[in-house]
Order: sequence, then C-alpha cells, then structure tokens
Amino acid sequence: MNSADIDMDDIQALAAEHGLVLRGGFDIRESDAVPECQPGQAARVLLLFGQVGSGIWERFSHSTEYADGKADPLDRWSARVGEAMARHLGGSAMFPFDGPPWHPFGQWAQRAESLHPSPLGILMHPDHGLWHAYRFAIALPARGHTGAQKLFPQTGLSPVPVPVRHACDSCADTPCLQVCPVKAFSGAGYDVAVCAAYLREHEQAACHQLGCLARIACPEAPHLRYEPAHARFHMKQFCSSLPRFFTD
Repeated sequence: MNSADIDMDDIQALAAEHGLVLRGGFDIRESDAVPECQPGQAARVLLLFGQVGSGIWERFSHSTEYADGKADPLDRWSARVGEAMARHLGGSAMFPFDGPPWHPFGQWAQRAESLHPSPLGILMHPDHGLWHAYRFAIALPARGHTGAQKLFPQTGLSPVPVPVRHACDSCADTPCLQVCPVKAFSGAGYDVAVCAAYLREHEQAACHQLGCLARIACPEAPHLRYEPAHARFHMKQFCSSLPRFFTD
C-alpha cells in the first residue's frame, strides 16, 4: 500500500481487528532514532499501536501464541500482528522487546501523545491513566513530501502533542506509593528485587490474583483497569522472569 492510499479509517479498522488502537504518530526527525525502513530507504512517518485497558485480551487470549505454552506469548503475538500490519501498510515494524539496542519507545510515546512519567515509572495518559501499553511501531518510508500532517490532517497527529494536565501533579495522597506491601516504589524508583522476593515468597498474595496493587491504587481511569484474567496473565509473565534476580 502506498502512503497516498493510506486512509485513517482503514488504519483504525486494521488495528481494531486485533483489539489494538492507533496511539498516535509523528513526522520523524533525526533525534527520534528511527531506523531506515529498508537499507537506503528513509523512514518519514512513525505510527504507534497499542492497547487501552483490556482491549486486546479477547483476541490475544484466543490466539495460537497464548495457547501453545511457549515463552513470551504476548511478544510473539505482537510480532506476528505487527509484521502483518507493516506489510499491509508498506512500512516496517519495530517492537519494544527488540534489543539490545532497544528502540526508545518511551521517547516515541511522548512525541506521539501527551504523556508524563508516573511515580511507578509507567507513563500516565490523560484519559487512560496507567491502563495502556504500546505493542509496536510502524515506520512508513518517505514518498514525495507526504508526512503525518498530510496523511492524517483530521486526527491531530502532530510533531508536538498538545500539553494537557498531568494527573500526578494534583494527586496529593499518592496511593500508588502507599499500598505496596513491601514499598517497592518510592521517589528513588522501583526496587524490582524487593518486589520479586515478595512475590516468590508469598504465592497467595493479592498481587498474584489482582495484579500490581500499586497500579490498581491509582484513581485515574478505574474503568480501564485490566480484566482479572488479563491482570493475572501479566503477573504470571512477570513472575516467570524472576529467577534472574536470584542465585539460589
């Protein structure tokens, strides 16, 4: 598909087939560190795709990757879907789990949307709170002078997102920092080893069934909190990575 043929409704419909949404996009500049689409073919526009709430759960939980019992099912599902969408759009896909070197998805996200770091390290969205994620990006090659503004003038995709309120600035009680049973989150960052040790030693802890209690404590966008099965999946995946924190 040529960039001149790309239609916003088509892109949104393509993403929606997988429970995904177009999270934003922008005209690429050198400091964005976006690789070439192909050797010698510069990338002009970057589109970011991801989930809001548990939007992907119905599709993903019925996928081959989810059912096959192999490692990293969500990454493998994202790779399959992202590569297929990139082929359809005539671009190239990049993933947050590709690396090292790692793509700067946090930087790209803040170029595409008005996001701010939260005390938990997750980017706070003005509408979705902490209940969103990025699954992949698709870079479209330079074709003439077509860029994000000309491709999608009705969407507000912009090189500089419009500033909006940062919910954390007005949250005096910071419940996200108070509820963790081992105080793994603080102004100094996230103590992953302390969190990991607690989860390993307390297999019946609420965290295993509900998901991260600190994240759940955030008062923003409670209607988008992950469904129980979705939350348990993410906690199970996190716990499966814990052995690297221990030597015994």
